[in-house]
Amino acid sequence: MNYVIEKFSFGKTFSIYIFGIILIYHLLVGAAMAHSNLQKSEKIDIYEGFGGDFTLRNTSDHNVSLKDYRGRVTVMFFGYTACPDNCPITLSVLKQVVVRLNKQADKLQVLFITIDPKKDTPEKIKNYLSAFQPNFIGLTGTKEEILKVAENYGSAFMKNPKSFDSELNYLMIHTGNIYLIDQSGKVNEVYSQDTKVEKIVHGIKKLLDSN
Repeated sequence: MNYVIEKFSFGKTFSIYIFGIILIYHLLVGAAMAHSNLQKSEKIDIYEGFGGDFTLRNTSDHNVSLKDYRGRVTVMFFGYTACPDNCPITLSVLKQVVVRLNKQADKLQVLFITIDPKKDTPEKIKNYLSAFQPNFIGLTGTKEEILKVAENYGSAFMKNPKSFDSELNYLMIHTGNIYLIDQSGKVNEVYSQDTKVEKIVHGIKKLLDSN
């Protein structure tokens, strides 16, 4: 199933309807996974067949793959620099996560993948992330490359239909999931955007203690 809607050949209303279905489906799947995990012991859980390696470009224009961070815990999410609410809130939460981890923070890498490569230049992404935490890494690529990664991680995004009048002044609608990836590159948890700092820190420490 293709989770990402990027073109709108059937009209704005139909696109919003489909996107709503996708979000509901994604939330139901996430809830089912969370319930399943609660039924298990405290062992490390893996989302089989979900996620996977990818290669994009960082803000220094170097190719970066997820496998480059093997041996470290990775936290990843999709967003864009002009996001008025969800992205800055998520980045603020992850900044607090880094603070809570204290000395263990050097074993964590946060990755931010832009969903708006047209406007999010490497310099803009770098400046945006530095306002939260200088060690956060921003990634970009072609529209097709980002769509593929988003699809593999079950993330959905689209241009806000209300801003279609302008080619430059528009907002994006997107899922706000936070992906916790273990030291071997496997997705261990998928957190919603309103997940508390304490829960994310607990998940990261569980992975760090398992090594």
